[in-house]
Amino acid sequence: MVLTPTKNTVEDTTGTGFDSSDDEGELDLSPFEFSWLLLNGEENEKLGISGLPGRKFKETWRSLDNDIKCLKSAGVNEVFSLCTNGELNKYRVPWLLTELTGADILVHHYPFPDGMIPNMGALIKMIDEIKVSAKNGRKPLVHCYGGLGRASLVAVCTLLVIDESLEPEKAIEKIRELRGPGAIQSVKQYNFVCEFRQLYADYKKEHDSEARSVSR
Repeated sequence: MVLTPTKNTVEDTTGTGFDSSDDEGELDLSPFEFSWLLLNGEENEKLGISGLPGRKFKETWRSLDNDIKCLKSAGVNEVFSLCTNGELNKYRVPWLLTELTGADILVHHYPFPDGMIPNMGALIKMIDEIKVSAKNGRKPLVHCYGGLGRASLVAVCTLLVIDESLEPEKAIEKIRELRGPGAIQSVKQYNFVCEFRQLYADYKKEHDSEARSVSR
């Protein structure tokens, strides 16, 4: 799902607007931190994993303009955003998708709640798009709020699709080497990753069967 959002399409799903406990602070202009995950072991085929660019919450008060410049200078040409519209509003980056698009970065928006798991169909589509993007050397990046839960889950599942010999535990270990021991945060996410191959096979079988039925 590729979005070219406009400002009037952003909604506050939390119903609260910006977090009222968040006092304005001095903008953090330090380099935006993210990790490169090599896909297929190829340096020119890689996926970035990060937290939310420009996020502003409590002691964190980042500059969205500066973070986007960092992404551009690193060669990122596509961003897969997993944050909900409510989160983007809460963390004071409601126009993130618009600003990324304005910087000539292709935006894919696949939101699902923090600590949860994605819709299987959406996840498979996202992985297919990531593979094509990386194969073409576009240096895609996937982000959630902190880059530990949802984004790491997508990265692990991408590895499991690309390398059929890779065990889920080894894939998780690879991501934790990059993102720290907190990667793949919730029990739900951990169990999903461990069961992903079977879920993926079941989904493919079901939808291939449906496709054959329609074509008859």
